[in-house]
Amino acid sequence: MIKKKKKMLISRLTPKEEILKLGEECERCGHCCTYGSGFVLPEDIKMLSKGLKENPTEIKERYLDEHEVFNTTIHKIKVKKNGKPYGNCVFYIQKEGCTIHKFKPLHCRIGSCKKHGEEVAEWFFLNFAVNPEDPESIRQWAARLKGRKTIPGGALEELVPDKRKLIRILTYKE
Repeated sequence: MIKKKKKMLISRLTPKEEILKLGEECERCGHCCTYGSGFVLPEDIKMLSKGLKENPTEIKERYLDEHEVFNTTIHKIKVKKNGKPYGNCVFYIQKEGCTIHKFKPLHCRIGSCKKHGEEVAEWFFLNFAVNPEDPESIRQWAARLKGRKTIPGGALEELVPDKRKLIRILTYKE
């Protein structure tokens, strides 16, 4: 009898080291790289700068766009859309794969099409984009949660434990 691997429980508080191990499940199929790109944190810009041997300003200008996610400004790698609403990451080459694989951003390192993909994406947003101190961030997260589950630590009541404050936030009184 073959034992099935138990699915790991991922929470907002799961250590980054554990999340990185899950990213190792990636088989480098290129699926995520051909339909978009990853988010880039400030420390990732430094890593890209070193790996590409370009200064951080050049990295931002040539390869990154600013995006707002849950009322947080974060960079994202540019894509080549070719007339479509999605496209290849600028660092992805069809026959080669990811050209920055050795120093790719955290979001790309942890991403996977495997069984933990959705939970890992939630973990990333909860740790790097959702700001429990920002009412608009919480409202936007609440909109995302409508009709869907989140990982432990991602429920509105967990992010804003003060029930009165949460009600004020959700009713735009704060």
